[in-house]
Amino acid sequence: MEQLIPVLMIVAMVAFVLVKQIGKLTNRLDTFVDESSHERYAKFSAIIQERVREIKQSLDSSKTPNERPFKLLEGKNEEEALELLSNFIRKLVFFETLMAKQKSSQEIEAELFELLSHLDTFLKEYCVDGEALADVLRESLLEAYEQLD
Repeated sequence: MEQLIPVLMIVAMVAFVLVKQIGKLTNRLDTFVDESSHERYAKFSAIIQERVREIKQSLDSSKTPNERPFKLLEGKNEEEALELLSNFIRKLVFFETLMAKQKSSQEIEAELFELLSHLDTFLKEYCVDGEALADVLRESLLEAYEQLD
């Protein structure tokens, strides 16, 4: 029985070292996955920003593009709508900065989902045929996301 105690101690120490090494390895893998996903979120954020800028350009009556796919509903304040779109753009810029890398993938996904939900609501509340425009935007963003690396 006394001979079994040193063997058990050695087995316990080996198991402890293995658990620590496996923990380090999985942490490195998680970090690698997070870095590549942050790049993906940054690219997706840039695509969303581009779409929001298109909406803003279309709604801005001072710029008057030839064809305006997004038209403001009557009675809605143009300045307020443009300010909301500017706020969306400011929030999206965050996902391209180093500060976003301090957040986990789940946190970033949750924030992007919330922002996209607000954009969807904005289109429905402020634009003529907002429901249809929101559907088209949703489909185009889904397609763009699937085409990312």
